[in-house]
Amino acid sequence: MDDLERKILDLIPKSMAERGIVALESLIGPVRDVLNRRRFPDRPLSDLQIEWLLRLLSSMDSDKDVDAARVGEREGRVASPLVERLAAGFNHGVGRSGHVTAPQPKAAGASLMQQVCNSVATDAIRQLGLPNTRAGVVLPLSTGMSIALVAATLRRLFGVKRIVYPRIDHKSPRRGIALAGLEVVDVPTVLVDDAVQTDISELERALSTASDAAVLTTTTFFPPREPDPVKDVAKMCADRDVPHIINNAYGVQSVNIMSLVRSAIDAGRVDAVIQSSDKNFLSPVGGSVVVSPMEGLVHQIAETYAGRATAAPIVQTLAALLATGRLGYDHLRTEQHRNRVLLERRLVEIAEEIDQRVLQVRNPVSCAMTLDGLDAHDLGARLYNRRVTGPRAVERGEWGSCIDDYPHSYIVVNAAIGAREVDVERATTKLYKELKQRE
Repeated sequence: MDDLERKILDLIPKSMAERGIVALESLIGPVRDVLNRRRFPDRPLSDLQIEWLLRLLSSMDSDKDVDAARVGEREGRVASPLVERLAAGFNHGVGRSGHVTAPQPKAAGASLMQQVCNSVATDAIRQLGLPNTRAGVVLPLSTGMSIALVAATLRRLFGVKRIVYPRIDHKSPRRGIALAGLEVVDVPTVLVDDAVQTDISELERALSTASDAAVLTTTTFFPPREPDPVKDVAKMCADRDVPHIINNAYGVQSVNIMSLVRSAIDAGRVDAVIQSSDKNFLSPVGGSVVVSPMEGLVHQIAETYAGRATAAPIVQTLAALLATGRLGYDHLRTEQHRNRVLLERRLVEIAEEIDQRVLQVRNPVSCAMTLDGLDAHDLGARLYNRRVTGPRAVERGEWGSCIDDYPHSYIVVNAAIGAREVDVERATTKLYKELKQRE
């Protein structure tokens, strides 16, 4: 920057040059700060700053060297400029064949980008509620596949053969466990008023008879399922020296959920916490952030990944974090909480009109309303045709309630981070119209 300033001062009048340098510094300063500190910035960066950072880094990779003789089988060649733009210029991907976060000789810029992303994402998780985590990594895998990778790591390090899993009616985690070659030990749930909760006594019994097991708990799922008691489980795991994974899929957006996870880490054993990039940070689907209070375990998780990886989910997560910043994320959290309150109020109003009720379930993102005596699946299909995406309609007693024979049909509506007030208003208005038309 000093050399650039001297060149500018040589070419144009000093007063003009100094004014131009101030403007240039306002553009470059935040980018320099990200590279120097590798922290989640307080203020968001502009699209121009993010693009400039990514182009700067990707230009360091060997495929940008126009005078190089590239004769390898993998040289970052792409079919068109469009393909390169879709990859943000990181055509070599990230990692090496034996370690997904290892520096790659042909990809100096991508290697630097990945290290910056890991540091920024880990700092974001700390600032947003988990200061007691020591290390983290952004993986080019969605949540279910990240569960598989972490489970495989626990198998390799600790000889884990089974995963004790409080019931969640969701296929991805179970398939991730199976992919890692481990057996699922199901823990049943119990019904407490409207809420479906983990049977903690059955969980304790499963742990007492499974010496080669780890535990997978869940913080966020659809009502009527409530969060697992992760603090109590962490204490059990510490007492029995049992590894413990927390699936915190979309929990970062909730201050309360992050407080639960923080208390679990403080109180007992938590090996890894997995959160979705898209559900929490508004990036495209395909990435996740894995953090741990055990620094060495994160290194082992990265080492378990087979081969190099696409850079796309990593660079997209970095861009999303920089575009939001801490202040922007605080605003999104506030907006999410406000929309959740609005959603519940609107559903209560609708329920009273049609002799139904809102289920009393602790959930920071979603609400559920009974549909007793109504065709839940038909309602869900009609809402989809009316351009309402996201509701989850479940018939009485069917799979999806995380318990056998749940006594209500119901519909779940979400007010997740990034949703707008107008989305909640439109969805609930169309829901009301559909229900009234069928009376």
